[in-house]
Amino acid sequence: MAVPQSRSPLALLAALGTYLLLVPTVGSTAEGDTNRFREPSMVQDRGHLKEHVQELTEEQISQMSPEELEWHFFKSQDSDKNLKLDGLEIMAAMEHRSEYNHPPDYDERMEYFTGMVDMILEKDDTDNDGMMSYIEYVISTRKYRQEMERRNRENQ
Repeated sequence: MAVPQSRSPLALLAALGTYLLLVPTVGSTAEGDTNRFREPSMVQDRGHLKEHVQELTEEQISQMSPEELEWHFFKSQDSDKNLKLDGLEIMAAMEHRSEYNHPPDYDERMEYFTGMVDMILEKDDTDNDGMMSYIEYVISTRKYRQEMERRNRENQ
């Protein structure tokens, strides 16, 4: 009798995330949504990924699919390696990116990022645990892409 081999949680999450990207989801983002945390320009940035994931070569990164880039982006932001992003990890990811035009004053900047994190978690943290799991992240990203595709079709 064959004994089933256990799979790592990372492999299972990656497989489920890929599956969810292939399955259409329902829902849309609000008009005027400023949540750039799910934009491909942020989560599929090869240069940014190379900066944070030293064990990957430039060749490996250049051959990754968008889904693989997003998985590694998510993983690179998960500083405590619990497969969830808390508010501080989300804030660190946003603060690192220059396209967030945040105020120069520290208190105003913290208020800005706190508001952005609250908005992201309010929309994307579907189990209300105060963190974004990889699955919640994938679903959110998929909804964002579908909404952008719909808007592009309407504007043509």
